[in-house]
Amino acid sequence: MSLTLEIGIGLAVVCAAATQLGFLCKHRGANAAPAVDWRRPAASARGLLRHRWFRLGLAVAAGAWVLHVAALAMAPLSVVQAVLSTGVVLLAVLGDRLFGCSVTGRQWAGRR
Repeated sequence: MSLTLEIGIGLAVVCAAATQLGFLCKHRGANAAPAVDWRRPAASARGLLRHRWFRLGLAVAAGAWVLHVAALAMAPLSVVQAVLSTGVVLLAVLGDRLFGCSVTGRQWAGRR
């Protein structure tokens, strides 16, 4: 395996973690924001952007996108996407450990 491929896989792993971390930050910010009103999109956007957690989530997600592009530049699409599919597991770990989300035994086992 070439060094470029290994770096691409590493970037994809970091991208997967950053994507899920950004999602969890945006989720926390959205829960603290006023309800979204589809008839007032600008006011709803301002309400979301007022919350530090939502803005942090957007920044982390933007960084994850840069990592995704870098990973694709170094590794084949099939490899990068396979690594990114671990994101659902990372979401459970990050949500449970860092954000205090309740993850049941059934969910850890991948059952509904």
